[in-house]
Amino acid sequence: MANASERERLTLALENRGNGAILLESSICAFIVLSAFLGNTLLCLSLYKTKEFQVLRPQNSIYIKSLAVSDLLFGALCMSFSFGALIRGKWVFGDAVCQFQGSLMFISVIASLITMTLIAINRYFKICQPINIYRKVYTGVNVKLSIILTWVVSTALVVALFSFTNRPFRFHPGKCNCFLNYAYKSVHLYTLCAYIALCIVTFPLITFCYFKVYIKVREHFAEIAQSEATKQEESRSFINEARITKMLFVTLVAFLVCWTPSVCVDIFEGFHEYHLPRQVYLWQVMIFACSSAINPVIYGFMRKELRIAYKRILTCRL
Repeated sequence: MANASERERLTLALENRGNGAILLESSICAFIVLSAFLGNTLLCLSLYKTKEFQVLRPQNSIYIKSLAVSDLLFGALCMSFSFGALIRGKWVFGDAVCQFQGSLMFISVIASLITMTLIAINRYFKICQPINIYRKVYTGVNVKLSIILTWVVSTALVVALFSFTNRPFRFHPGKCNCFLNYAYKSVHLYTLCAYIALCIVTFPLITFCYFKVYIKVREHFAEIAQSEATKQEESRSFINEARITKMLFVTLVAFLVCWTPSVCVDIFEGFHEYHLPRQVYLWQVMIFACSSAINPVIYGFMRKELRIAYKRILTCRL
């Protein structure tokens, strides 16, 4: 009963907003949706249509494309339904769409996390391991299979929720999206176990890989000043890979910065459903959704080649 009354409180708060609040919240959501759509579409076109960004190598660009797709699904598609709910003050799309939105949001988030783990492992092999080992592991087929497996696992983890109930998601009036239906204890327990398992697998791997890369890069730059001219020439490739690694690490940090508030709120939500103020729930979602729009900006800011590609596409000079 307590949860029902708290849910009703959030529902009434959403329905009874003033015009100013509706305009502000829907405008911010619309900005995120448009930024995610335009930015990631521009990024995908740059990777497919231009040669400048091939400095990343085809294997690496596949990971970035996977991240761009997950950002498009979350930021552009899923948040579009939230935009509609913010405008209308309620969920008007029906239960089937609610299950679709909730599923797709979680699939895209899991896929992003696994892909970032694969990127960290890729950077470790590229920077810290001999080139012959890297080439054996990172063939075109292996990289594509890893991405396919990422999306299969992400989808399977979410689809498994439907084995407990045909409605594992329901509209959350605070978040303005379809979130896990904790009325079913099995959904709550499964989600908690899956979340812990993902964190145990991904975060230690990411930490280990980037720590090893940091040590290797620091040692390499310390040797450059003492190396001969020919070795300095050979080190240019290493330096370029180090810069690419830095760019990809920044995208990871941005994801974690946007993700951390969401994790804190969702952990609290698992034990005290609907108890936080509506503004906390809403801005948690908005901040996390920003991670879907920020990656193309980071890539463009840190890579001159991609800035050129962006400019050519925007000026129709491909």
